[in-house]
Amino acid sequence: MTDLDLFSIHPYVVWLVAGLALCAAETFVPGAFLIWIGLAAVALGAVEFFVAIELTPALLLFAALVVVFVFIGRRVYGSLDSGAPQLPLSRAHALIGKEFYLDEAIERGYGRMRVGDSLWRVAGDDLPKGAKVRVVAVEDGAEVKVVKA
Repeated sequence: MTDLDLFSIHPYVVWLVAGLALCAAETFVPGAFLIWIGLAAVALGAVEFFVAIELTPALLLFAALVVVFVFIGRRVYGSLDSGAPQLPLSRAHALIGKEFYLDEAIERGYGRMRVGDSLWRVAGDDLPKGAKVRVVAVEDGAEVKVVKA
């Protein structure tokens, strides 16, 4: 064994170290993208450990692995986002479909209902105080439309 053999670096070591460095960089630059490139480099390093590959085919294989891992990652993380319910646009929108009692009668199209410890101005057909109403829409940002429940 010569002194030069001690300093020769096998290609699989370069791929494994680069892949692990990219995976570690994901913790400093979150966004779930560097992890897939790092995993592709680690996978290529594992392949190179068993089979020596020339540089050009190795780069092509690396590019293909990046595409595969990014595709898999988007499918996994994309499915997590699609299952989450959409948040209401505002507190008023969160009331749609719920039923309440009028705190003030609806006269000439407007009245008030109590929601928790708040009074909300409502619009709808004239109804007496204490009538049960259902919120059906929100218009102009905060105008709550109700109908008799």
